[in-house]
Parts: sequence; C-alpha cells; structure tokens
Amino acid sequence: MYKGLSSPNIHTPKNLGEYASIVLHYPMSTLWGGGTFIMTRPDAYPSKTMNAEIIYLGEVEELHRFQRNDRFAEFGAMVTLDEILSTGKTVLPKALTDNIQTIGSRLITRKATIGGTIATKGFTTSFPGTLIVLDATAEVRYMKKKRLHSRWMQITRLLDRNGRISLPSNGLISRVRIAFSEKNCHYFNEIGSFMLDPENAVAAAFTATLDQDILINPRIAFTYPLHGVCYSRDIDSIFSSLRFPLDDEEVDTLESMIFTFIESSFPDITPLQRTRTSGIMRQIIDDLNEKALTVPAEER
Repeated sequence: MYKGLSSPNIHTPKNLGEYASIVLHYPMSTLWGGGTFIMTRPDAYPSKTMNAEIIYLGEVEELHRFQRNDRFAEFGAMVTLDEILSTGKTVLPKALTDNIQTIGSRLITRKATIGGTIATKGFTTSFPGTLIVLDATAEVRYMKKKRLHSRWMQITRLLDRNGRISLPSNGLISRVRIAFSEKNCHYFNEIGSFMLDPENAVAAAFTATLDQDILINPRIAFTYPLHGVCYSRDIDSIFSSLRFPLDDEEVDTLESMIFTFIESSFPDITPLQRTRTSGIMRQIIDDLNEKALTVPAEER
C-alpha cells in the first residue's frame, strides 16, 4: 500500500443545484459517472492523491432522463450506452449504434455513460468523432460568478486546437441531442483496441447523402486515442467536390490530401495508425463507389 494512503471523499448530489454547491467548495473534484474509463487508468486505485474529492453523479435524476420526438433523441449524460441501444436502436443513425457495439461487451456498455465517453481527460474515445459527423449538440453546464449556467453547443465547438474535447473549468455535459439522420451513407469502423493498444488504434466515422454521383453534406472524422479527433470542414468540402465512382488515380489523390490534414494536426501518429487509416479510407471509398455504380443509369 502507498504510505499515507487516504480514502477519497465522495459527494453525492441529488440535483444540479447541489452539484453546483459542491463544485464551489471543491473546484478540483473529479466527476464520476459509470467510472468505466477512470478505473482502467494506471494507478486509478488505490489513489496516491491524499483526500481526493469525487463527485458521484449517479443520483442526479435529471442526468438519467431520455426523451425523443420526430426529429431527435435527447439523452441525459448518465444514460448508459446499453440504454441508448435498447431505447433507440431502430431510429438512431447506424454510425452511432455501430460505434456503441464496438465499445465492448454489455458488461461495459451497461456502465459506460454517454457523458463519460465524451468528457474523458488525456484520452479520446471513438464517440466524439461519431457525434461530430452526426452534427450532435451537447448542453454544457458551467460555473460563472458562483452560479450554474447552461449553453447548448455543437460537439465540434468543444474541440480545442489539438483535437481534444475541452470543457469550461468545472464544466459538465448534462445532455446530448442527436438528430435522426436522413442520410443514406453511414459508416463507422475501429481498428485496434482503444483500451489495450491506444498507441496504434484508430477509428473513423462518416456520413453523407449520395445523390446519383455526388455527396451532399459529407462529414468525416478520424480519432486517435492519445491524440484526439481530426475533423476539418476542408476535408468535407473535398468530398463534396468529387464525382463517384472514383478511379485509382483519384483515390490516391484524395488519400494524399486527407493525410496532409491528418499529419498537420497529428504528426506523431504511428506507422501502423497511418496504415490502418489508409485502409479505412479506402474501404469508405469502395463502399461509395459500389453505391454509385448501383444507381440505375437513367438516374445518373
């Protein structure tokens, strides 16, 4: 055991008002939802930190709420990934449900929360990238002048310059809103293990509407666990300018342009990550080529 080890102080607010009061008194507290990510980190327990402060969010009822209408689904930050699948699998975008199913077994998805998958520190899960291509928004709660304020923000606006999710000081994601997509192209793939081999893992999410031979509103994001999310509207614009199917030369040119963006943001990705990223990109292009070729000739 560590010398001088002390048990953490656990705070259990019942509502967001109590949460705000606790944060004012203990601004350096760690937020705890399902704890699936925190407990996988080295030296997570027992903690070397003396008198660590933990705010357990599991008893905040409003963070467990789920609602939906004809246009979108809205999940409280404490809604688990398993609950998302069970309540909305038939209507939620396929990229999202595919992403959840790659996270792990039900042992993990029954505990992992949507808020926790977004707001990890020093590590990026595959979830933010998927939410970005789905144009999802989050309600962020933050302290200002000793009061708790709220603001809805697109997930893209939570990315800092380094591709990391960045919240205001003592910020909390309270709700996530995901629109029901009418796009006809949804793709998610993860290669490697984000938890067991984060140095070499990569994930990609892609959505678009393929209208005859062009893409309408394409969005693509690549995620590298130890680096962050690579998302650029410039890459989306490149996809919008293409006419499918692409020939081999066009594919090579597209791949070169995309890697220019990726490596300008994350110059330290490993050779294996680069190879895996290339494989994912070509699989996306192959799928789009196949879809374009199956369009009846009179519609082209």
